[in-house]
Amino acid sequence: MIGGPIASGKSTLATSVARTFEARGLAVATIDLDLIYEMLEHTRAPKSDEAIWSGARRIAGALAAAFLEDGINVVIAEGDFLDDFARQELVSMLHGDAVVRFVTLRVDLATALLRVKQDPTRGLSRDERFLTRHYEELAETLHERPAHDLCLDTAALTVEQAAATVAAWSTGAPATG
Repeated sequence: MIGGPIASGKSTLATSVARTFEARGLAVATIDLDLIYEMLEHTRAPKSDEAIWSGARRIAGALAAAFLEDGINVVIAEGDFLDDFARQELVSMLHGDAVVRFVTLRVDLATALLRVKQDPTRGLSRDERFLTRHYEELAETLHERPAHDLCLDTAALTVEQAAATVAAWSTGAPATG
């Protein structure tokens, strides 16, 4: 599970990690929590409805379980999995034998602002005030991470370096992030 603030590189890293595992001959699926939210909410309003987020996390967990049951070796979910409640909602839908690893991405606000400005597909997250407030609200959460999380600064690593670190760490090798 890859979590982090807006523009920290969750989707980019999920795709790169998937490719890394596929190169090793594993079957991989990715789940984008934002897309599941959008499947449940059709007004294109800001994604702020906690009940919809809750449903999206449980659906993501059920989808991950279905992928694993269907023979997929690795499922990479990316989205807002930063607090224990959000994590538990997703994990509660998995079977007991599923191994879950949490990766937390960090990036400084200046880099995030640059990234969203360069991405024409972004909506509200391109608004500097919105993004600044988002980073301020998550500052303490991002600073105090569980000891078992792999935490990566995506401004300090290339995508390839971050993907290699996640792949090695998730399979038991020492993390170098």
